Amino acid sequence: MSDDASTWNRLAGRYDRIVRLFDTSYPRVRARLADDLPPGRVLELAAGTGQFTLDLARRADALIATDVSPEMVAALTDAVAGAANIETRITSAYAIDAPAAHFDAVFCANALHVMDDPDRALAEIHRVLRPAGALLAPTFLHGADPARRALSRALSLISPFVARSRFTLAGLTDRITAAGFTITHAERMPGLFPLGYVAARRAG
Repeated sequence: MSDDASTWNRLAGRYDRIVRLFDTSYPRVRARLADDLPPGRVLELAAGTGQFTLDLARRADALIATDVSPEMVAALTDAVAGAANIETRITSAYAIDAPAAHFDAVFCANALHVMDDPDRALAEIHRVLRPAGALLAPTFLHGADPARRALSRALSLISPFVARSRFTLAGLTDRITAAGFTITHAERMPGLFPLGYVAARRAG
């Protein structure tokens, strides 16, 4: 998998079915939102077809839900139709169309590990967050243990979902810390690939 929108466009029609193979911990992520997601202006990156979007909207005053893929955003727009506080946009995590310090929170689920340059995305997230703004970044841990690392490599040969970064939980938190964030909560949640749930605050 890369940041190329065309790859995600091809997956949009079957994305919901594929996600069900990996969504074991999604209810736990939703439960964490009450503790970790502040109200206010919230940005969702890599929203896909909206696995978390309505949950975020229940906490946010205003939510901008985005994806790099036009086909994903079309499906997302249909999924959230009628929600008054949600706006959908085609947006790259590398070039967020917002001024500095604009958002109170950014939610980016299951995306950092498939990005060609997660550090570039984290820098852009840091830019658009207000000081002490929240970043929530649930991320699949393809490097969680030797077995998962081997499975990840094997799947990369036959699946479009290629992990560019095979994170451990410690590696993920180190990467987010290095981008200028202070970790407030981190835990490993179960799944075919464990989910590294990380909540952080923008430092400075």
